[in-house]
Amino acid sequence: MFSHSARRFTPAVISFQSARALTGRRTFTSTQAIFNSSQEPSAYKEGMNQYRTFAGPFAKVFLGGVFFYQVLYWTWLKLEMDEIKVAKNGEINKN
Repeated sequence: MFSHSARRFTPAVISFQSARALTGRRTFTSTQAIFNSSQEPSAYKEGMNQYRTFAGPFAKVFLGGVFFYQVLYWTWLKLEMDEIKVAKNGEINKN
């Protein structure tokens, strides 16, 4: 039972391996890391690392402020539309 299913998948594995051998490309795991060198970090990278610590909290506060503003705006708009609707219905009922 299992030997029959294993034979069915064997050509796919062989064709993948042969295709990889034909292209001559290496996989991601076999490449060396470029960034793991022993060079000293530049002044630019050191300066950017100081700002990266504040990027997350700044984005959180900024997006929270935008969301809060939109909620207030939509609430104000809804109340204003309700007020206009009540005024128009009052004009219609007078006539």
